[in-house]
Amino acid sequence: MDAHHTRAFLLASAALIAALGLGAEAESWKDQTVLVSRQGEQTVVRSFDEGKVLFQNTDPQLAMEWAMANAWNTLVLAGKYVVADSVEVPRDGVTLVIAPGAEISLDPNTEHKTDIGFRSPRHPGFWKIVPLIYNRGHDNVRVIHLGKLFHFVRTDERHGEQTFPIVFDGRNERRTCGVEGGMLVVAGSIEQTCLVLDARRVEVPLVAIRAGLDAVLCLEGCEECKLGMIANLAAKPGGVTGETVDLNSSNRRITIERLVGERPQEMIDSNASGVVINEMVSVGRPRKFLCFTVGSGPRWTSRPRAADRIDVLEAAVLEEPAEVSLKIAAPRLPDDLPRLTIEATIEITMKNGARKTYAKRVGIDLASGT
Repeated sequence: MDAHHTRAFLLASAALIAALGLGAEAESWKDQTVLVSRQGEQTVVRSFDEGKVLFQNTDPQLAMEWAMANAWNTLVLAGKYVVADSVEVPRDGVTLVIAPGAEISLDPNTEHKTDIGFRSPRHPGFWKIVPLIYNRGHDNVRVIHLGKLFHFVRTDERHGEQTFPIVFDGRNERRTCGVEGGMLVVAGSIEQTCLVLDARRVEVPLVAIRAGLDAVLCLEGCEECKLGMIANLAAKPGGVTGETVDLNSSNRRITIERLVGERPQEMIDSNASGVVINEMVSVGRPRKFLCFTVGSGPRWTSRPRAADRIDVLEAAVLEEPAEVSLKIAAPRLPDDLPRLTIEATIEITMKNGARKTYAKRVGIDLASGT
């Protein structure tokens, strides 16, 4: 049985198990939490309480997908995981936690069947995008990333292929938001933009990255999504960043608590979108705070365009930073479960010695589901 058919069999089996009544309502959080780890050539799924081996496979992708299909909470422990293709979320309502020290990368030698369908106007059919973690059309999914997701890119004259770290994808033929609810927290390492497409009421309370990305978060075709502190800091002292958030197209009623960018090219790029931003902070002088790209069309969504409107309640430029630090306080896993508390603190020291601190704490309780 090849990997594709194995994957389909495992997910179908999991659906049958769920239908027989092994849902979260009948089990405690420990019964519905599994641990994924490396053991030699195998990726092993164990029960939380007894450490019993429930499933194992040489392909970490299949092990992680089995875990999410059979338990509501999946914790990927420290270790190196090379996946054959996208790790696909198999159902609604699951929580995936990528612990500190967990490193996930794509095997360049396998066939990558997942493609979220980016088409460049100048190079039709050139780019194939493979998400590392992929939620396709499932509601109330939570992805908490505290580890490292590697970027893979390969190009030649006719073809291009690259990974995106985490993608929530609700696109459908009805042109509605096909993902409802859920959460994305990124306080680990990413090397490319996280995408949220055609989704409604997805919360992103924290993204805090020191990598100098073009953007740390991109939304397209979304509605009523609440963003907390989204921070894009330079990879090196004195460096620059691209956009902090990219509202690519057709976003409605987006709210953002705070944007932090370090000498950003654009603090936010908004195309045919509506957003309210409570606070914007530029560490160092920005090239632009706001950018409207007239006539820019969607790259993925087919949802109707929205009216351009950005309301900014407060903005600040910290023009002479001498030092910028980002500290992440992550939970000890699995010891701290069922409570996950993640805190990001950005501290800016000015040349005159003055200091400015911005912090965001996120608390998640696996026992209560909040």
